[in-house]
Amino acid sequence: MDGLDQFKQAQKEGWKHFAPLEAVTTQAAARLVQFAGVAKGMRVLDIGCGTGVVAVTAARLGAQVKAADLTPQLLERARENAQLAEVEIEFFEADVEALPFQNGEFDAVLSQFAHMFAPRPDVAVREMLRVLRPGGTIAFATWPPEMLGRANQCNRDSIHASSAAGCSVSHTLG
Repeated sequence: MDGLDQFKQAQKEGWKHFAPLEAVTTQAAARLVQFAGVAKGMRVLDIGCGTGVVAVTAARLGAQVKAADLTPQLLERARENAQLAEVEIEFFEADVEALPFQNGEFDAVLSQFAHMFAPRPDVAVREMLRVLRPGGTIAFATWPPEMLGRANQCNRDSIHASSAAGCSVSHTLG
């Protein structure tokens, strides 16, 4: 196993303990979905879906949602959350650097607090753009490095969006 594979395996193991913190991300998930303009009938992909809060939020609006995460334990919790919310979501165990989806399959690709942990951000974003349809929306919720570790401030997310054409806009929610 090379260094990159070891890093990904360590992340997979570490993130399996995240589920108790899902409530902290719920408000930010709603803001991300709203910011991305998710609407009924849209094909949406939630990358690094964790416990599924973004995916469930989008599905409750009527979007057709697929969600991917590296960690099987989080996917199990996400499936439970989707069932409780009575929404249909297809979940996939997948690495953001090698997504199992077709080119241009999604109208929107979202990632809340996940993409920023990719070991090779350029590869991750390139893959996210590959599965996004031309003119689609890619939107991220993240926090600046100085806030990393201050989970109590997660509701002051910085949301960044960029189009497949390479234009970008940044908006901070307060």
